[in-house]
Amino acid sequence: MKRKLSLLIVLCLVLSAFASFALADTVTGYIKTPAYDGSVNIRSQGSAKYPIIGWAKNGAQVEILYQGNYWHKVRLFSSGKVGWVYAKYVQITSYSPDPAPYTPVPVDGGTATVATRYPNSTVNLRTGPGTDYAVVGAVGRGTSLSILASQGNWCQVYVPARGITAWISRNYLSMGMNAVATGDVNLRTGPSKDYPRITVIKKGQAVTVLSQGSGWSQVSFGNYTGYISNKYWAYR
Repeated sequence: MKRKLSLLIVLCLVLSAFASFALADTVTGYIKTPAYDGSVNIRSQGSAKYPIIGWAKNGAQVEILYQGNYWHKVRLFSSGKVGWVYAKYVQITSYSPDPAPYTPVPVDGGTATVATRYPNSTVNLRTGPGTDYAVVGAVGRGTSLSILASQGNWCQVYVPARGITAWISRNYLSMGMNAVATGDVNLRTGPSKDYPRITVIKKGQAVTVLSQGSGWSQVSFGNYTGYISNKYWAYR
């Protein structure tokens, strides 16, 4: 009896260790749609009957928080948005025992581009934070914006291409603007050389600028989020 009990304890310890390792793995991937400029719905739960809470563009990098047969729960690296995506449109790229560093993306003072479900769709700009306010214009997918303030699910933005300030629903924003490294540059955990280096971004590699400071900017690069000097990047 004692021998059986000992074997049972050992077996439980082994299974516990295995379970801990499995939970420690970080699964990453990207959105893959048939169309180059396509997008997929992000829903509040893993079924088409649940509300759409956003969209993810083709190529968007994600962390897979729960892997199901038909639906995956994901977190977008570009914005931190969490929701459910139909598994057919998620391409898994890696399993890593070390979670990628992640810094919450700032909203106020950040940069963003307009994200829509369809390439030719437009999003209304309004005089205030709600659908009760007057429409002052519309912007299409990919339009660059600077975020000035936020209130609930709405953001006040400046539209450089139009030279106007207005409000837009946060559901239609993808945090960050496309940029490229103009030289080899260290990606750091904070906005100065005193912070530890995360990795090196090579000249010509693409980054997404999440917020722009006077000397340093927060960017996402692959699975990483950190800071680089403004001397080493330029908008595309």
